[in-house]
Amino acid sequence: MAPDPTRGETAGVPVGVPVGVAAARLGVTTSTLRSWGTRYGVVPSLRTKGGHRRYSEADLARLDQVQAQIRAGAAPAAAAAAALTDADGPPTATRPASRRRAGPGGRVLAVPGADDTTRGLARAAGQLDLDAAEEIMLEVLRERGVVRAWDELMRPVLTAVGRRWAESGEAIEVEHVLSEASLGALRRRRVELPAADDRPPVLLATAPGDQHTLPLHVLALGLSEQRCPARVIGAQVPVASLATAVRRIRPAAVFVSCVVCDDADPATLVAALPRTRPATVLVLGGDGWPADLPPGVSYASGLREAVDLLGGR
Repeated sequence: MAPDPTRGETAGVPVGVPVGVAAARLGVTTSTLRSWGTRYGVVPSLRTKGGHRRYSEADLARLDQVQAQIRAGAAPAAAAAAALTDADGPPTATRPASRRRAGPGGRVLAVPGADDTTRGLARAAGQLDLDAAEEIMLEVLRERGVVRAWDELMRPVLTAVGRRWAESGEAIEVEHVLSEASLGALRRRRVELPAADDRPPVLLATAPGDQHTLPLHVLALGLSEQRCPARVIGAQVPVASLATAVRRIRPAAVFVSCVVCDDADPATLVAALPRTRPATVLVLGGDGWPADLPPGVSYASGLREAVDLLGGR
């Protein structure tokens, strides 16, 4: 019988799986597993005759437990500590995952009808646990892609934050943590994807009066999933600066987001952008734009539509 290359041997007996196989089973990267070992001590317990470390079945069950706790809102360090505490007994991956559930912020956000992962993200954000919130979002981005992650996870929790602020004037600190965690997860996922195609990029900016850059980074990841190059130039971009950027890089398309704007004027934007060959497509997104748009300007009503409009360029 041919040897199994995924397993090491001690005295001829298969003794577990290497980090790559364990990572694939969990749906995480090998660097994530190695960081859990380096930072928190969740390491493989077996070795091959050549000294290579391998994960046993008990180790894999422990990793499942750590991942389940992180998804439910526990900080990685706390999730690892709980898993290691249970090392002498049967793994308990299905028990309530966060021992900090009753702690400060545990009930700050209500997300009606949400699944366990979304409630876990809301709990982590409410507890101001930046690392846990980022890890939860990163795993969902890997598993579901950015459109589903946005619709099913990120947007519902952001909406809950907005609702909380509107009702009480509270949770600004939660929104800041959630925004930072979102940006971190989006950037980490983007660098994991294959390099973009060799074609003109899509330029992403906000309208002059808008500071909301998160939608740009969400869209940038959606385009990266299509191997479409995208460049984010940030918030409150003056029309003249946007025009300069178009002249400089000759993008295939320009997307301008306006989530909250007092005086968004698409006609001014159209008039200011330079004429290029081939013509640069202009797509607008966000609720801050007026209903009537100039001829030739497209409007994306959501993330999926924006990716479809821009990603095929």
